[in-house]
Order: sequence, then C-alpha cells, then structure tokens
Amino acid sequence: MDIFFLMIQAVIALLAMLFLIYALLEARSVRNARKNQAVRFIAMSPAQSAGNDDLPMVTVLLPVYNERLIVHKIIDAACALQYPKDRLEILLLDDSTDETSALAQKRIARYSAKGVPIRHARREKRIGYKAGNLRFGLTLASGDFIAIFDADCLPPADFLLKVMPCFADDRVGFLQTGIEHVNRNATFLTRFQAMEAGHKEDVTSGLSREGLMASLTGTSCVWRRSCIEAIGGISTATITEDVDMGYSAQLKHWKYVWLRDVTSKAEFPESMAAFRVQRQRWARGLIQNAARHVRQMFATSMHLLARLYALSLMFSSLLLAAFFCVLLLCLPVGLLFRPGLFFHVCCTLFLGAALVWAWFNTVNGSAGASFCRRLGSTLGYVVMHFPLSLYYFSAAVQVAAGHEGEFYRTPKGCGRQKVRHPAINTRLIWLELFSLCYGLASFGVGLWTGNYWISLYSGLASAGFALTLFFSWSDSRKRFLPGSVLITGATGALGSALALEYAAPGMQLVLLGRRQGVLEDLAVRCQAKGADVQTHALDLRETDELRRWISACCAEHTPDLIIANAGLNTNIGPHGKGEPFTDVRSLVEVNLLSVMALVDGALPALRKRGGGQLAIVSSLAAYYGLPATPTYCATKAGLKAYGTSLRGWLRSEHIRVSVILPGYVSSPMCAAMPGPKPFLWPPERAARRIRRGLALDRARISFPFPLNLGIWGLSLLPACLAMPIARMFGYDR
Repeated sequence: MDIFFLMIQAVIALLAMLFLIYALLEARSVRNARKNQAVRFIAMSPAQSAGNDDLPMVTVLLPVYNERLIVHKIIDAACALQYPKDRLEILLLDDSTDETSALAQKRIARYSAKGVPIRHARREKRIGYKAGNLRFGLTLASGDFIAIFDADCLPPADFLLKVMPCFADDRVGFLQTGIEHVNRNATFLTRFQAMEAGHKEDVTSGLSREGLMASLTGTSCVWRRSCIEAIGGISTATITEDVDMGYSAQLKHWKYVWLRDVTSKAEFPESMAAFRVQRQRWARGLIQNAARHVRQMFATSMHLLARLYALSLMFSSLLLAAFFCVLLLCLPVGLLFRPGLFFHVCCTLFLGAALVWAWFNTVNGSAGASFCRRLGSTLGYVVMHFPLSLYYFSAAVQVAAGHEGEFYRTPKGCGRQKVRHPAINTRLIWLELFSLCYGLASFGVGLWTGNYWISLYSGLASAGFALTLFFSWSDSRKRFLPGSVLITGATGALGSALALEYAAPGMQLVLLGRRQGVLEDLAVRCQAKGADVQTHALDLRETDELRRWISACCAEHTPDLIIANAGLNTNIGPHGKGEPFTDVRSLVEVNLLSVMALVDGALPALRKRGGGQLAIVSSLAAYYGLPATPTYCATKAGLKAYGTSLRGWLRSEHIRVSVILPGYVSSPMCAAMPGPKPFLWPPERAARRIRRGLALDRARISFPFPLNLGIWGLSLLPACLAMPIARMFGYDR
C-alpha cells in the first residue's frame, strides 16, 4: 500500500511539474504578445486592387452541412468580398440533406445573375465529413490561394484586401485571422468561452512573434495551394483537419502569419449540449493529431525552447484529461492513506500554479472589473475546466480504444433552442452526474479524514459538474423561438394579429388568405417591422390545391412553425330554422379538412428535417356544443381531438403540436355569432398569449381562464344540469 501511495504522490508531483511548465510557457507567450503586434500589414484599397494585374487568383471555399438558419448569411458575406471578380472564385460546398440546398440555390442564382463568381457544388457521397468536403472543393478550385470560412464565420468585405499582401513572402504557407464572437456576453457559458478564446489569441500572438509552433483554427484562414499540396492535401484521417494541416505545414518549415486585427464575425455555442459535444469532438481531434505527428515532431530539427512549446501544444489535451484522473484518485487516497509533507507540497504547487494560470487567463474577459468580480471570474474559469477534463478524458479513452467515432457538427444559429443532439451528449451527461456524486463523496471523505486538499479539489470539481448539469437543465426549459412562420387565415383578425406579433427583423413569414388586397396591406405592415414576407391567396376549400401548394412551399423552405388558423362560422338563425347545408359543407371543408390537408402536405418535410411545430386553432367551443352553432362546435371539437392525437403520434420525431383553444376574440366573425360574448379579448392580446404558449410548447393553449373553467365544467356535468345552466347564461337557440 505504501508503494501504491508513493506512486500516486509521484503522479501528482509529475502532473504539478508539467502543469507549472505549461503555465510558465503560456505566460511567456502572453508577455511577448503584449510587447508588440505579431504582424503589421498594409491593406490594399479597392481602387488599388482593381488596377493590379499581379493579384493572385483566390478561391473561397464555404463548406456547409444542414445550415438552413444561416446559409444565407455566409453567402451574402462571401459575395460582398472586395476583390477583382476575374481573380475571385466562390464555391459553396454543400453536403446538406435538408432544405439548406434549396435555400442556397435560390440565393446563389440571384448573385450569379449579378455577375458574382459563385457556384453551388454538391458531391455524391458525404465521405470524410468537412475534410472530405474541402478535398472535393480543391478538385474544383482554380485559385492559387484558398480561403476557408465555416458557415457561421462571416468575413468583412475587405478581408482579402487586408490579408493577401502577407503572402508576398513565398515561405508563408498559410494565414490565420482573428474571430470576433458577437454573442460573447450572452451567458456565463459564452463569457467563459470568450475568456478562453482571448487567452488563446494572446498565446498565439506571442508564438507567432517568435515563429514558434501554434495551433490555428480552420476558418477565417487562407492557404497557399502549393503548401496544401506539399503536405499531401487535406487528410480525412482526423476529425480536426485544420489542426492536422497546421501541424503538417509547420513541421515542414512553412511559415504562418497571424493577423489578430483582421476579424470575422462568428458565434459561440450558447447551449450546454452544443458546447459539450463540440469540446469532446475537439478533444478527440487534438489527441488524434498528437499521436499522428509526435514522431515527425521529434524527427524535425528544433531548438529546446521550440521543442518544449511543440510538446506543450500537442499534449495539452492529455494534460487536461489528467485532471480528471486526479479526481478519480481522490476517494481512494482519502480513504486509505495519510498524506505527508511531500503530498502537501505537491498539492500546494499544483493549486498555486492553477490559480495563477487562471488569474492571468481571465485578464481579457474581466478587464476593468473590480477585484471581487475578477476573482469570481477566475473561480468560474477554474471550475469549468473540470467538466472539460472529463470530455478530454473520455476522448482519450475513446482514441486509445481505437474507436474513432463520428463527426458531430455544432448546431449553428440556434442559440439555446431545443435541437436534436447526438447520443454522445447523453452519455456525457450521465458521466457528469457520476462525477458530481463521486466528487461529493470525495469531498465528504476529505473532511472526515482531515485531508482538506482532497476536499478542496473535489469540491471545485463538484462545483464544475453541478454548473454544467444546471446549464443543461436550464437549456431544456428554454423557449422555442422560430425563425420562419406560416399562418393560414392571415386576413382574419386573429391571423393578422399573429402575423404582426411574429414580425421582427430576420423573421420569415408566409401568409395565406383569401383576400389578396388585405394580404398585401398586412405584408407591408409586417415588412415595416423588419420581417421578410411572402403572401399567397388561396381558397382553403380547394384541399387538393392546398396540399400541392404546402408541399411545394416546404420543399423550398420548411417553416419552423405552421399555424392553422383559418376558420368560418355559421348558425341556426334567429328563429332556429337550421344551418344551410352548403354552409355546413364549407364550414367542414375550411375548419377541419383544410387543416388536415395542410398537415398532410407539410408533414413529410417536417419529418425529413427532424423537427418543427404545428399549431392548430380550435376553440373553447370544442368542450361543449352550443345550441346555436352545432357545426362550428363539431369542427372545433374535431380539431381538438386531431391535434391531441398528432401530438402523441409525432412527439418522438421532435415535431411539437399544440392545440389553441381561444374564447371570444374581437372580430367580424365573432360579432356575427349569436349569444353573449363574455371576457371578449382583443386579437392583439390573444396573439401574445398564443405566442407565449407556443414558445413553451404547451399542449393546449386556452384562454381566458374564467370562461375556460366555466365551459370545461359544463362538459363534465350531465346534460340535465349542463343545458339549464347554459340557458341561464343566455346560450340558447
């Protein structure tokens, strides 16, 4: 046992020493970065570039995969690049299996008609994920230089004018620019990522100043084509092809340029699930590349300092994974051993190095903050690295076991909305839960045995795992915020109010109604609020035509939310003569059959995409049939049952279905209905309530409460009691 404890102490001492060396190397790089800018560049003006016949041919590669929410943004940004058109080529490399392709084709056709040199390229099979897509793009590219942008990375218009002069040196193989994350202050999670990214940029600036080996990202970068060819092209052997290319180029003595002041705009993952999956994928790629290039690194001639930096760069992922190993040792050490002086010295050294490292890493993220706030940022920065250590540890085990795993893309443009995540996310959540329980047990054992170092370490780890689990729980309760909405019956009072309620900058609205003039007026009002609006006039009684139209509409772009709102009403007349059968037929066709036709036409696209939302507008009259409007009540009861059935059927396919049960909403149709109209709501108020309910994915959205409670109570009573009560409140023939 003593030998085992000595081995544990040796492991902790080695880890503390390696971490101290790593922290000192990073501190040195950061200090060098703050002395001076790594690279000074001179940008060309558009006028200079237009008259320069010596400018090289540049191909811009835009790899995308199922990016329906943001594909238009990267196309717009790429087409806005200022560079001679005869020396520029833009290739959208589209691996998508959803409506992204249709959206991209439509936008590219618009730019092509204006003379922008952009093409839409698709390959037959998605082999090699993003790396394979880029390899495919190289076979089509004619440029001497290759610029690469991910779908969520938007370059400034003068990007090429600023960066291309840096390639005047033939030894420069590739160039990396900075990335400005527009949502860096959205949540604690994005602030943590911002601190990480800021520290990485400081370190990279220092490394580039001395020409030392650095790890650069695979977006907002430019490569010399001859450099790519010299390193054997873009390999699909790892899931982080950008790291692989950077290592290969630098080990073959190609120079790189780091331009921190040239920035493209991107976004951090805002949901915990997206962050978790992204980091586990990065960890696998980094470990794969360390194993892939370590021999070549030792075979390459380097001075000692450069070798130390290369080692710290390649194996920092394993160093982080080792932190989780230390957590696993806490419980047996606390139960079986009495620590001595050497153990306390090692722990003090390790914790001191970690706190100093974290303190200086958070400089950018907490600049100008008070001491207490900066101390809080440092503590948060420390505890968040424990979940990261778990992700890196699981990735190391995965790579060591020879299980390569899949490429899990990071959802873009979704914010904190609920989206489908791969199974690895669920497995990591269970591992976080286990780690939290294990850490709490170690914390308790440390207190019980008087080993406060173990309590401190396991307590910090437990705080980190509790934090990520809380974020996951919080994300699961976030509202669904659609980016595109289709509304039928948009010319009615409630439909118009819903259109105006959803109209906002960036929102895509499709409005369907019978009266074209009213639709056009409504579209103008929605466009004034910043929405992109399409209108279509259609008689919903033509159900076959409706099915064909919605199928074609969804083939071009499937809405995130479809609201079936159209409706008619009729009644038995003032003398109880009865409802004309032609009106009954129209009522059933519009109120019930058109909704079924709409769902039937849209459902294949929603199922293919793997999600969406359907909202079916019924009525509180669905609970209890009012004597004056039997057909109306029957159709609304049918819609209520139909929507409830759909929700149960489609829930497993991530298609949310809500039934809306409004009471009396002020409108011409409501005014024409016989009988009293208690608790009458304006359509604007009803639209706000409906939007909130749909955002929370309510199964039923019913209002107002007093009328809802009353009519629901009538439905529960026997007819001999319910009918007299209804007559007492004025609901008679």
